[in-house]
Order: sequence, then structure tokens, then C-alpha cells
Amino acid sequence: LAVTKIIFLDILTVLPVPTSPNTWKVRLTLNYKELTYGTKWVETTDIESVCKSLGIPPTSMLPDGTPTYTLPALIDNTFTPPAVLSDSNPIIEYLERTYTDPDSSRAVCPPASRALHAIFEYHVAQSITAQLLPVMVMHMYDKKTPRDRIHFRQRTEAAFGKKLEDIELKGKDREEHWNKIERAFDLLATSMRARSGAGELFTGSNLSLADCTLGGLLLALRYDSPDEAWMKVSSWSNGKWIRYMAALSKWTAVE
Repeated sequence: LAVTKIIFLDILTVLPVPTSPNTWKVRLTLNYKELTYGTKWVETTDIESVCKSLGIPPTSMLPDGTPTYTLPALIDNTFTPPAVLSDSNPIIEYLERTYTDPDSSRAVCPPASRALHAIFEYHVAQSITAQLLPVMVMHMYDKKTPRDRIHFRQRTEAAFGKKLEDIELKGKDREEHWNKIERAFDLLATSMRARSGAGELFTGSNLSLADCTLGGLLLALRYDSPDEAWMKVSSWSNGKWIRYMAALSKWTAVE
């Protein structure tokens, strides 16, 4: 293990594990690079105040100029002055620059592949992530802390103009929506079969940014909804996603 003094900010849930796809992206990278780090758990309700108190920059600005704070965030006290970062991709790019593996085949996001990774992330975001709320909203709600449930309900209901329970699809509509998501996963599985060489991951047996993105999403589905989402996903694509998660498991420890 590289002896580093990294504080990783992740979102607290009622489970002993996180359920955010974006924080999982960074955690997978930290574990893959075998960096020592500690986790600071933060409720969603407290993200803005905690980030401000630690000098962590906002991840975006609203049209009126109001800063928006999200996790993951990372503080690397290994060096002076410390590096303070927010947002998953900038954090991963920092870790790549700062803790470069001498074996170039183990690079998580080689500069030459970043445009392809951006296209991949856009595809996953549009075809899978953006489709999940109507079938995952109550699973997500249940895994949040009591304080964050209030925050999540208020924010989501204000955005959709209806109660959480009415956002969630039911019956035939729910099954048809899951079928749509299944087709998106099948497309990914088909594209991965076109790759030559051994290994279940996108580039074989080493972790790539694409694996951090998809792996983080699958981990979120498994922990948020083991009895529905993960049961469905694990039955799709001829068992591809069970094998994929088994290959990823060596980097899923929660420190």
C-alpha cells in the first residue's frame, strides 16, 4: 500500500456501505491503486456546510450564481499544501497524475482514452442512470438516513410536482421500464464481447474509468435494491453482470 494521508468524503446511509454511484467511482479507484485513506461520512443534508468548512470547492453553479456542493470530495494531506478536490472525474484524474502506476497498462484513464470515456459516460447516464428513478425512488429513499429522507423527499417532490410514491411506476408500466433498462445493459454486454482478450472488465482484468462508472452504478443498484434491481440485473445478459461484479469485488472494500 502507498502510504498516503487521504480523507475521502462519502455519503452516509443506513447500510454499512455507500450507495452513490459517483462516490463508488472514486472508492474503486482508491482501492485499485492501493492507496491508504480514511472515509469521512457525511449526510446529504450536511454536504454544503461540511464542504464549506473544509474548503472543498463547489462542483457547479446554478444559473443565479449559487454554488452547488456534492460528493465525492477528497483531501490529500500527503503533501503540503494539501490537495482539495470535488467531483469524481477530477478526483480520479488527480489520483492518476499523482500516483501514477509504473505499469502503463494499469492506468485508469489514459489521456488518449478520455474522449471515449466521456462518450461512454454520457451513454450510461442517458440510457441507464436517467431511467432509474421511476423504478428505484423508494429503494433509494429507504436506504437514506432519517434526516436525509426528509431532504430527499422535499427536493425530489419539488422537482417532479408529485409525491415520491406517485413518481414510482407500478405494475405493467414498471416491468416495461425495467425491460427498457435491460436493453441498455444488453447493448453494453454486446460491446464488451467484441473486445479481444481475457477478463470480464472493459479492458480485460485491469480497472478503467468505464469500469468505475458502470461498476459504481451496479454497486449502487445491488445495495439500494438487492431484492429487485440486483435480482433483475444479475439475470440479464447471460449472467454477464454477476461475472463482472465478481471481477470487480477485489476493489470494493469500504474503509
